[in-house]
Amino acid sequence: MVVMEFDESLSRTSWASSFWQSFFREEADKALQIANEALEKARDATGRASAHNAIARAHLLAREFLKAEEAAQQGVEAARGAKDSSDVMAHCVAAKVCLARFRHDDAHQEAEAASSLAQQKGKSVQAAALTTRAQVCLAREKKQEAGKVARQAVALFRECGEKSGEAMALEVVAQACIAAKKRSEALKAANEALAFYQGSGSDAESRLLILVAKTMQATEDSGAQEMAQQAVAIFEKTDDRQMQGIALKQLAEICFAGQDNIDGWQYTKEALECFREVGHKSGEAATLCQIASAHVDNGACEEALRIAEEAVTICREKNFRTQLGTTLNIIASAYVAQLPTARSDQQEQQINWKARLAGKEALAILQSVGDRVGEAQTLKSLASAFLNYGNAAEARARAKLAVDIGKEIGNKRIEGENLLLVAQSKIHENKEEGARLARLSEKLLREAGAPSAARGAGDVYDFIRDYGVQRKETKKDRPKQEADVKTDITVDIEEGKHRLGYFHGFTARAVRPRA
Repeated sequence: MVVMEFDESLSRTSWASSFWQSFFREEADKALQIANEALEKARDATGRASAHNAIARAHLLAREFLKAEEAAQQGVEAARGAKDSSDVMAHCVAAKVCLARFRHDDAHQEAEAASSLAQQKGKSVQAAALTTRAQVCLAREKKQEAGKVARQAVALFRECGEKSGEAMALEVVAQACIAAKKRSEALKAANEALAFYQGSGSDAESRLLILVAKTMQATEDSGAQEMAQQAVAIFEKTDDRQMQGIALKQLAEICFAGQDNIDGWQYTKEALECFREVGHKSGEAATLCQIASAHVDNGACEEALRIAEEAVTICREKNFRTQLGTTLNIIASAYVAQLPTARSDQQEQQINWKARLAGKEALAILQSVGDRVGEAQTLKSLASAFLNYGNAAEARARAKLAVDIGKEIGNKRIEGENLLLVAQSKIHENKEEGARLARLSEKLLREAGAPSAARGAGDVYDFIRDYGVQRKETKKDRPKQEADVKTDITVDIEEGKHRLGYFHGFTARAVRPRA
């Protein structure tokens, strides 16, 4: 569900209401159409700037990041020298696009430009610039400064009675408090934002109920799911099936994040029914993708593939490029997850080929739209497939690219998971270096808050460290064991040795748990 937004210059246009309605209903194509029509009719700099800013927002909603970046820069150029607030808002939008692209230094420059220009404008415009600046500070891990600046924005919005802006700033306060582990303050800020719309039965109330629910979950409050259910109830009363589906999808995400898979499945099923009933194809494709991803996580890969193919069909028909790339990567990851259980070499080769085929198409799409996270996830799938295939050099090259992206965007989980693949690719070339990288991967994954993945990395470290030593034992010294389909891997050929190290990443925890 889209977060609160405030744009003083856009609010003055005749088409703002229809644009925001489409935007919050996650109808990116319709919102883009409205903004493009406004651009064609614009007669002055303010009108052109507002239209470009709206186009950038619509592209962000569709996760077309490069197109959003182009539109945002056009908005900045159109608004240059404007006497109203359109120049400030243009820089604010540009900063948010830079954040979506993980270009934090550029986002900082845009936010500073917005703050500087806002000094000559009204209080609500100054508050909007401060809110954007706070978001940038948060992305740059300046948590204390983010909270301080966001509170200044809250105070200014409150002075001029701009409740939508104040709610937006309070959301940033909540996020900053969560990052600083100030749980009670985070929940207080989220509830303050909700108070503006509580009982109104509006879209804004639903969005803020979801905000409170996510804040409660982040602060380990058990009432998160119940709060999110209230957001769904708002649209049940009005029989707005599309918004009900959007709220249900958010509720499902909260359930999955809280390890409540049973309720999560039920809510995704209900969301899918809502989207299909009203013909909301982008919502349907996104929900199918969400379900397929959850199936992969639970090991039901055949079902995941069947569901993901449904989403692929919709995405190709409607030209949902980013969603298509994301779904193809889920298909690739599902095939990779099937590799350890292949019944024959022929089946293994076929599965691997399908994984690489889907992964390569996904990578091309996600690179073309500027989705850095999606690009890294796809590189990981491809690296895993190449490693299993016995092509350690190609696997290492893909994994290193993903590691670089993880460092660039500050995502330690992406960095750690892919560093582990680099480590496994070095098991025969340089075992000591492989073990060192595996240990570093374990450290990064623990810092990223992924204890299960960190334990798996630790098991791979143990395997790499001991690799070659255990094989020196004679058959007489070893106890006779029954063959196990998961771990009885042929190692008498070079390709098999590469696969052994790779498969260990999937099976080590079950086979050799660490003390």
